[in-house]
Amino acid sequence: MDFWGGLKSRIPEFKVRAGYGEAGIQPGAFDRYITLTTRQIGNSLAFYTPSTQSNPDLTVEISKEKELGVDLSFNLLKRNFLRSGTLSATRWGKRSSDVIYTVDAPPSSGGGGFLTNAYELRSWGTTFALNLNMVQSKQFTWDFTTNFNTQTSKIGSVSTGQDIIITSSAGYGNYVLRAGDRIGQLYGLKVFTSVDQTKQNGTPYIAKADQGKYQLVDGHLVDTATKGMMFTNELYAFGDPNPKFNMAFINNFSYKGFTVSFQFDWIYGSHLYNQTKEWMYRDGIHGDYENKLTVNGQTGAWSNYYISAYSDMWGSINGARNSVKDYFYEDASFVRLRNLSISYDVLNAVKIKYFKKLQFVVSGRNLLTFTKYTGMDPEVSSGAINSGFDRGVDYFSTPNSRTFQVGLNVGF
Repeated sequence: MDFWGGLKSRIPEFKVRAGYGEAGIQPGAFDRYITLTTRQIGNSLAFYTPSTQSNPDLTVEISKEKELGVDLSFNLLKRNFLRSGTLSATRWGKRSSDVIYTVDAPPSSGGGGFLTNAYELRSWGTTFALNLNMVQSKQFTWDFTTNFNTQTSKIGSVSTGQDIIITSSAGYGNYVLRAGDRIGQLYGLKVFTSVDQTKQNGTPYIAKADQGKYQLVDGHLVDTATKGMMFTNELYAFGDPNPKFNMAFINNFSYKGFTVSFQFDWIYGSHLYNQTKEWMYRDGIHGDYENKLTVNGQTGAWSNYYISAYSDMWGSINGARNSVKDYFYEDASFVRLRNLSISYDVLNAVKIKYFKKLQFVVSGRNLLTFTKYTGMDPEVSSGAINSGFDRGVDYFSTPNSRTFQVGLNVGF
């Protein structure tokens, strides 16, 4: 490739790649057949419609995916520092149309739901991977890798023209699949942040004559008589709970038989609904109940303030109990020391007959986490396993374990 000219010494490898795939997913074996199920009632059999009805008009689910990427290697400095590196970048997109899903059936049908080509799902994202040979000498080496990833999914359209309700396994409510919305987006009530709070039609919640009865406490509007927070009686979208991007920073050092490697993960812009905290507020057992607040000149640990976040029963605009509220919707961004490993090969200092390797290894995982999330772990979700929709809720989730390991690698 002579057209590279002088660049070929700096960029010895350059590759552009592209891919496209299309596949169809047929309905299940009996999804198109209308069937009646028998049930034994006394000494006779009765026919009834199953809870999920089949659909003879089901079409094939179509999935299309495409990607475009670039891979290159490059030489930087002709010294021990920053000698070379590689870069890989990919942009991808996926579209699934006529997705088969169970939607609510009309009550007159006698069934709970029916199968149909319910919606279109769109996903897209970008990934980067950069590897650098930071230092390369006879006794010391340092390799650095950073990975970047961003992706999102949304409902493109819904064939029925109506929202699809999905029951969450997290125990707090349902998800809404709505055309144009991101996957995992929650809807709920918002806490007042001003006495001038308005409804979605622009009309005020609180009349001018009554605004003196309320006060901002810790950024939330409180009824000074009941000391309870005020919430809207209309639902609002909380936004995409998925992170804006994920990054990983991996370093590997080696010096005279010692090897040290560690990885930091940075998850930015993710959100969790802290259901655990909400239910602890309900039972009055959360540590926040001990925090003192000043309301209308009086300072104390006002329990009404915290219980109102679970149930605004203390004179608020509405009395929604155990409803989704943005008070518990938290920023779950974090930086975590994912892995740390230190090893040493004894044979670098002492030669032992018959041994080619005698390496001691000490490693740890999930050692440090830096986050503003008030729950136990910002990296958890209580949704159904492998669910594409049920996500973004911390419902008494088991946090990631901090683990330590000691090992010995032997070679003969």
